Formats: sequence, C-alpha cells, structure tokens
Amino acid sequence: MAVPKTLTLPAIPIRDMVLFPGARVPFVVGRSASVKTLELAIKAGDHLLMLTQKDAKVETPGQDDLFPVGTLALVESVIALPKDFYKVGVKGVGRVSLRKYDDTGEVIQAEAYLLPEPSPPAGLSLQPFHQAVEAFFGRNSDASRLLSMDQIRELPLGKAIDTVAGLVPADVKQKQAILEWIEIEPRLEALLELLGLDAARSDVDRTVDEKTRQRLDQDHKQYVLNEKMRVIQHELGKKDEKDESTRLKDQIEAAGMSTEAKAKALEELERLDAMPTQSAEATVSRTYLDWLLALPWQAMAEERLDLMEAERVLDEDHSGLEKIKARILEHLAVMARLRNQQLAGEGGEAKGTASPGPMARGPGGPTRTALRGPILCLVGPPGVGKTSLARSIARALNRPFMRLSLGGVRDEAEIRGHRRTYIGSMPGRIISLMKKAKVRNPLILLDEIDKMASDFRGDPSSALLEVLDPEQNASFQDHYLDVGFDLSQVLFLATANVRHHIPEPLEDRLEVLELSGYTTKEKLAIAEKHLLPRALEGHGMKDMGVQFEPAALEKLVQAYTREAGVRQLEREIANILRKLARHTLQPEKGEAFDPRITVDRVPKLLGPEKILETRTEDTAPPGVVNGLAWTPTGGELLTIEAAMLPGKGNLKLTGKLGEVMQESANLALSYVRGRAERLGLKPDFLEKIDLHVHLPEGAIPKDGPSAGITLATALISVLTGIPARADLAMTGELTLRGRILPIGGLKEKLLAAHRYGRTAVLIPSENARHLEEVPAEVREQLSIHLVSHMDEVIQLALTRMPVPLGPDVPEVPEVPEVLGPAAPTHPARENPATAQ
Repeated sequence: MAVPKTLTLPAIPIRDMVLFPGARVPFVVGRSASVKTLELAIKAGDHLLMLTQKDAKVETPGQDDLFPVGTLALVESVIALPKDFYKVGVKGVGRVSLRKYDDTGEVIQAEAYLLPEPSPPAGLSLQPFHQAVEAFFGRNSDASRLLSMDQIRELPLGKAIDTVAGLVPADVKQKQAILEWIEIEPRLEALLELLGLDAARSDVDRTVDEKTRQRLDQDHKQYVLNEKMRVIQHELGKKDEKDESTRLKDQIEAAGMSTEAKAKALEELERLDAMPTQSAEATVSRTYLDWLLALPWQAMAEERLDLMEAERVLDEDHSGLEKIKARILEHLAVMARLRNQQLAGEGGEAKGTASPGPMARGPGGPTRTALRGPILCLVGPPGVGKTSLARSIARALNRPFMRLSLGGVRDEAEIRGHRRTYIGSMPGRIISLMKKAKVRNPLILLDEIDKMASDFRGDPSSALLEVLDPEQNASFQDHYLDVGFDLSQVLFLATANVRHHIPEPLEDRLEVLELSGYTTKEKLAIAEKHLLPRALEGHGMKDMGVQFEPAALEKLVQAYTREAGVRQLEREIANILRKLARHTLQPEKGEAFDPRITVDRVPKLLGPEKILETRTEDTAPPGVVNGLAWTPTGGELLTIEAAMLPGKGNLKLTGKLGEVMQESANLALSYVRGRAERLGLKPDFLEKIDLHVHLPEGAIPKDGPSAGITLATALISVLTGIPARADLAMTGELTLRGRILPIGGLKEKLLAAHRYGRTAVLIPSENARHLEEVPAEVREQLSIHLVSHMDEVIQLALTRMPVPLGPDVPEVPEVPEVLGPAAPTHPARENPATAQ
C-alpha cells in the first residue's frame, strides 16, 4: 500500500459550504488572516487547503472547530472587492486528511495527507445512480444547465459522485459525510440517500405549490365573479354605490376619530385591501374596523344639569337617604359650575344651574370639561337602593345608563380586552358598553366592585385603576383597539356591599358614601310610594282597588322580613299579589274577592310568621346579655349566654367564634379576675368551676373586638348571680384596665337595637360624634348611654350592684351621660339613679 503524500500548504477555513474534488466554487474572503493566507498561496504556487468549519458562527476557528477531511484546491481567479474583500474562484483537486493546523502566525498553515482516489469495485451496478441523477436533473433546472447526463456517464465514477454531490442542495454535515468517504461504494450509497431526501422534499414542495395555486385560482375566480356581479347590478341600475374600500375610507374620515385611531384605521384598511376577501386575516381586519367605526368618538348626549329637576327625580325614586341625596346633588352642582364656566369662556350664556350643552357630533363640536375628582362609591347592604340610585342619577342628568356587573370577574381581559393575535378576541366590557351607549358621556355603574377576584389570568381591579383615574382615562388603552379612547366624559359610579373588601389602591380613587339600613318608618314609606305601585302594575292589579292597611305593611316588615333593605319586603308584597291575582280568576268557594289587606289576612295569605319577635322581658336569667353586631346586610342583635359549671377553672367558647372574639372573651375573664373582690367574688372563685360562653346562632361565624363589654357583663352576671337588664343592648371594645374603646358600624347596630325592640343602648363615649348619622326617629326612641369605663357598664347593665368583699367599699363613679329618653326604672334595681 502506497504511503499518502504529505502536504504543508496555506489553509483557509470556509463556512456554510463543502468543496468537492473536481468542482469549481466561488467564495468571498474577508477575514484578515484568510486574506494574508490567500496572498501567500498565490505566491507559493496557487494551491491551498480548504477546510470546512463545524460551526459557521466561530470567527477564529482552531483545529477542533474544523472537520478532519478537507480539499486541496487550485486558485483560478482572484477579484478585489471594496473594504479589503476578495472574490476567489477555486477548483477542487483532491481529498486531504488534516494532520496539523497552525494559526499562530500572520498566515494559516496546515499539514495534511493527500488521500488517493480508489478504483470502483468490480460488478457495481450504476443504473440506480444514473436514474437518481437523471431524476435530479429533471426537477432541478439549474443543475441540468451546468451538467448533462452524457457528461456524467463519461466521468470516472468517483469524480461523477463528487460532482453531483456538489450540486445537490443539502446541509453542510450531509455533504461533509460524502466527502469523508474514501471508498466508492459507501460514498455512492450516501449520495443516493441524499438524492432520495431531495426527491421527497421536492414532492412536498410540489404538493404545497399545487394547493396554493388552487387556492389562488379559487380566490381569483371569486374576485372575478364579484366584479362581474357588481358591473351587472350597476348596468341594471340596482346599485350605484362606491366600492367597499372607498366606503370604509369615507366612514373613517367622517367618524371623528383621534389622530392615532384614524392613522391605525387607515393602515388596517390598506392591509385589508391587499388581502383576499375570503381569508381569515381579512375577517379579523374587517371586524377591527367595524369596532373602530362603531365607537362614539365625538357624539355626546344632551346633558341636563338642573339641580331642581335632579332633586325632584331623586325624591320621586327614593324615600329617605337624605345625606346621600345631598352629596349627589353637591357632585352635580360642581359639574354644573364647571359647565357654566366653560360656556361663559366660549361666549355662551350661563344661567343658573340648568346648562344643557349642544349635541357634539363631529370634530368641530365643543369639548366638555370633565369633573376631575373622586368617583362616588355607594356602599351598603343588599336591597338599600344603590343600583336604583345610580339609575335615578342617570335619569336626572339625561345620560344613558350602562351597568357593568363585576361580581365574580377574575380576568383582566374582561376590562382591557384581548389582543387581536388571539382567536376570537374582542374588546373589554368598558369599550363594549361605550359602543352600546353610542355617546361619549354615559353614566357607567360598576356594580359589586368588592366582589372581584384575581388569579393567574390577572387582576381586574388593577385594570380598573386606569379607568377610574381622571389623569389617565382620557387615553384608555384597550388591548384589542390598541389605540387610546377618551373616557374622561364618562360619569362613573360604583357600588359595594362591604367596604374593606375593595382593594386599597382602587378605594383610594373612590369617595365612599355609606348607605345603612332603613328604619321601619322609612320602609313603610318606601313600600307605600314605590314598592306597592310598582308591584300592582307588574302583576296587572292596578284596576282592582287593592289596598294595604298601614298595620298590614308594618306586620310584613316586622314579622316576615328582617333585613337592612327592602328587597325581601318587595318579594312578600309580590307573594300576596300573586295569590290575589289567582283568586280573581279562580275564586274559592263561598268567598268574594276582597281587595283590602288587613293585619289578620296577612298570616292567611303568607302563612305563619317567619320571624319571631324577640320580646323584652322584665328580667333575664343571670349570664344572658344582649350585644350588638354588624353584618354585611345590616346590624343584628347578638344574645350572649354564659353558664357556670363544676370544673377546674377552664373557659369554653362556642358559637363559631373568630380569633379576635376568642381573645376578647379571655380578656374579659382576666378583667373579672383582676376585680374579683370589688365584684363580691373570692380570689379563688375559679378553682372549682368552669365557665362556658355561647353565642347563638352556632352555625354563623362571628368575629371582632366590639363584644368585649358584652362578654365581660355576661361573665360578671353569671358569677355574681345578678341578672342583666333584658331591655338593654350594648357594644364596645374592652381593655384590661376596663377602658372602653370606640367601635365601627354604630348606625347599623343602633338600627338593629331599635328593630328588635330594645329601649336602652350602651355605646362607647368616643362614638358620640357618630350619632348624627343615626336617624332622628331611632335616637328619639332609644335611651343611649355613653360609657367610657367598665364600672359604668356594670351600674347600667345589671339589675343591682354587686356587694364588694371586705370593709373597703369603692366609690360609685359618676353616672354617665344619657342621650335620648330616660330608661325606665327597673323595679329590681337597688340603685335607681343609674337608670337616668
């Protein structure tokens, strides 16, 4: 076997190509080391080594970055290019096996073996090779122009394989694999495999091209038919309209869009014109343009800012709620002042508070100054009229009323919309309401704003920050529109049931107006003025002369509904009217239709009383004390029971109490233990007993610190055996020193005490400033005691004072201040003076 010839020549690493022996290839040299190597090769005899890089991104490859087999090349031409680049034409001479690669000098040198070209094995069939090459030439016109089948047959088999491999479009690694085969037979098999892959790829491309051509032919056919139909209709005189593109462009020009939106719409229209009408992209673009054109960019409702009319509408729709109505009228007054100033600045006439602006329907219409201030948020129990108040405000202002229910919304896209890249995307609900309103200045009610949630899809409350911020909503960005839309003229109102459920950043943008429950007198007035007329009309009973006696309505309020609002009362009235309606069409035997609803008829129509009245008794068992609690639906009377059992000094708490209330119970017991002797108890009174405190109803969770004085009073009552006053209720937070701290929800708690028939109430002294929020009717009928220390509570709540142990009798503190009528003197009290 002959020893391979060793060569030491200049070497150039090449990227993204493989040079085969016998092939001619042009390439560009630009790296400084490669340029100097090329110059050396020309001086040394025009031969160099061409070595392919494994990774084309490597700028300065080493020996490990090059394939081990390369090509000996002859430089045939060199053309100088700008910026020190050269275009070089080379011809492959033979295969070389790299031995040493040296790039440490100014030029690159390599030592390699020149590999001999073997002879083809005897008996090797060339028919598959010739057939594959002929098929390749048939599908590749560029290759067939460079070479013919006759030339392939005349070449030696090894050179023919190398020549065809250089022409086949393939990956560098696939071509390098053919170059590295020295033996003819495996080299031929690798080439046939490569030609097979090229044939398969060509079949796929041909199939795709055929389907694309068919689709284009179909679209062209549709276009031609549509054009012919348009011309025929035009000739028949049935249509004389502009084409779709021109019509859309005219609509965009006339819509009064902002500069940004107009530019976006025209750009989208240009894209739509370039698309086939039946394509999915065209449908998306057309839907987007329809949304832009449907929005009220300039149209304004003819607003009415007449305070007298607004007050009339609010009084007509709602009884009571005087402070809420006053705050709403103040809000409208500021809007009217701003409007008057704007009209005066424009040279218009400003008279009083009634200044309706003209309808602005184009870019030239007047711009209106938006009221920059907090958004009103109505917070209160269900059924107190929050949503109907917002509807009345819209009616008073003559603005369209739009309601956005946020209960259970947990996706940010509900507010901001989806981006158009998603299938089935559409704008958010804010933009959808603006489209429905058809004007820029509707009243939008954000209902149940405290019931939003957040999860992996985003936080809708964060998206509302931009909507409700007057500094930002002038250019509200909906993800679908992707252009700013002006919401500054929209009057936003919000409602909620529980204030502390509103996210803090969102609450900071709201001005909260508290709507507490109604008194019995207010409920009766609402029923007579609003609920009954509406129910009679809704049940087709207006002409039947149906009348409810005042006592019957009061019976419904007291015995069948126990709520802060009037929603259940409306249901009970409707229940009665349904039974009367049936009686008019299907009368019972022997009974004539009676339109009068008396107190006696109410149980016959509705069944037994649903709510048993908690009657006030002269005395209650020791350990039973009335407390007051706040709930999202209003105030409630909370009866606390304490019992003394044989045991070892343990305190047991039941009634599904929260952590704060359990701490209040332990604190109350510590207070009692600290003042045991003054309360007539021995220091070791807990050694042989257990105390059990229960708060009905056991299935309802309860928590909060405001039951502190009630728990302490119940423990003192059961330990001393002295009953507490049954006609009295109390609320207040207790400290270890006996101080009484203020509480929240005073109005709701006093309404509950009044509703449940209690005549006296103990409240913290520091809550006196909140009494003005309580209706005068409730304050007049309750004896309200302001207390600041637990000693005062003991004097007022127990039927008699405990007798202290020992000779030292503590001084009796001053009698606390009493607001309202004096509490009735209890016959069993030893100290009647404390009942003042």
